[in-house]
Amino acid sequence: MYSSPRFPPYITRSALAFLSLMAVTACDPDTDTPDPTQPADVFIVNEGGFNKGNAGISSFSTASRQLMNVNQFQTANNRPLGDVAQSMTVVGTRGYIVVNNSNKLEVVSMPDLKEVATVTGLQLPRYFVAASADKGYVTEWVDFGVSGRVAVIDLKTNTILKTITTGITPETMLLVGNKLYVANNGENTLTIINTLTDEVAATVTVGDSPTSLVQDRTGRVWVLNSGMVAYNPDYTEDYEHTTPGSLVSFDPQSPTAQTRRTFASNQVRPQKLLIDFTGTTLYFSNGAAVFRMNTTDAALPTTPIIRRRFYGLGLDPRDNTLYGSLENFSGPTKFIRYQSTGTPIDSFAVGVGANSFVFYRQ
Repeated sequence: MYSSPRFPPYITRSALAFLSLMAVTACDPDTDTPDPTQPADVFIVNEGGFNKGNAGISSFSTASRQLMNVNQFQTANNRPLGDVAQSMTVVGTRGYIVVNNSNKLEVVSMPDLKEVATVTGLQLPRYFVAASADKGYVTEWVDFGVSGRVAVIDLKTNTILKTITTGITPETMLLVGNKLYVANNGENTLTIINTLTDEVAATVTVGDSPTSLVQDRTGRVWVLNSGMVAYNPDYTEDYEHTTPGSLVSFDPQSPTAQTRRTFASNQVRPQKLLIDFTGTTLYFSNGAAVFRMNTTDAALPTTPIIRRRFYGLGLDPRDNTLYGSLENFSGPTKFIRYQSTGTPIDSFAVGVGANSFVFYRQ
């Protein structure tokens, strides 16, 4: 038995990709003609296959309930996006697309996705967040099993100003005031960066393999930890030594004074923590299910609102519509929209390996 370093998720996911997609009552994107008067306001990040160079961004209109363009970046720029689109963030009139295996950050105008600039010199970048109109941050794995870093980006010149060392495999970030919380997924910590000085202010232990962070209405920070997986010599999971996931919350003024809720099973990996527009209801996936809980609940929920395994999960902050994408790296991916109660609305087919959703307001 040994604990393995975190493997690149796109390799495992590609190998296990679903070969078929189940349908829900839906519009047919092959027969519905998009209404050009209804602008796209949801953008779907299509990861693409590892080393395939087929990543893309699809666009969807909630007003017309139509898929507007399966690969809008390609259409807008007459070139492919790159290899493994990891995430996308919108800041004002700019979109920032992190392309992991191409080691770059594509800057585009919104909502047409026309290229503005490309930030290069990154190493296995993952996620982007902006602290202001002038400065942003990108997490970088750098390599597997080593300390990662956060690149500080000048958003006026679209260049790297400096890098800040973090823990192993830094992933998502959360900005709270002048503090940037970075989830170090390859260990059990958060790196806290002072955005005024761009220096590490503290490192806080939370739980094994933190994956995602949100802030609730009262200001508390919530961290979802998926648990650290141990492997046998044949690369099967060693459940005797694998740790269960946990949900941790704390006041930013006292990050070490934490409330912890531990999941009962160590054989599933909780992830994709989301919060609704009221800041009072949390959503997350755990195995082949999606759960919902109030921030005041003392215990983790045991009854899911959706019984389905999703590769990507999103929550529209305007109306709490849930978006879930099925895993598929061999062809088009289906995403399904749900009411916040878990009742399905409709579904659409987009690009390869849809992994996340971006909600845009003009």
